Amino acid sequence: MHAASARPLGGVIMGWNPNLWDEWPGSFASVVEQVTGGEPFVTQWSVGARREVAPGTDAWLLRQGGEYGIIGHGTVLTPPYEDVHFADPRRTANFVDVSFDALVIEPDRIPRDLLEVVVPEIAWRFQFRSGNRVGVAANARLHELWRQVVADGDPRG
Repeated sequence: MHAASARPLGGVIMGWNPNLWDEWPGSFASVVEQVTGGEPFVTQWSVGARREVAPGTDAWLLRQGGEYGIIGHGTVLTPPYEDVHFADPRRTANFVDVSFDALVIEPDRIPRDLLEVVVPEIAWRFQFRSGNRVGVAANARLHELWRQVVADGDPRG
């Protein structure tokens, strides 16, 4: 994308299931503290088989399994690149570098039931991997809902 054709990029869902991967430096709670203190957390994140994710795309961290819901926001920093799969070193997957600028602990997440009402075009019960796209309009509604979470600590108002 060229600067002259700047248009909203929409977003991408970054799935996290702690039953499959839970290797945050220290713990997820300590990374939340770091980000809440104003220091973004930059890391590599799988986008599955996706090959087209533009730098600047919003990255929504979706907690999967158990306490299901959106628990973070970040920005994609790089185009996708191939690297060793996070769960199977015999395979490869596509990754991007992402800078998470806001994270919440799981009890403060945007719950799936609310996501289904506010952003119904996303199949929230069928997000089993990372890299699924979020359209521009849906992304705008996620931003508004996220602002409520970050400002109020309660997405239900």
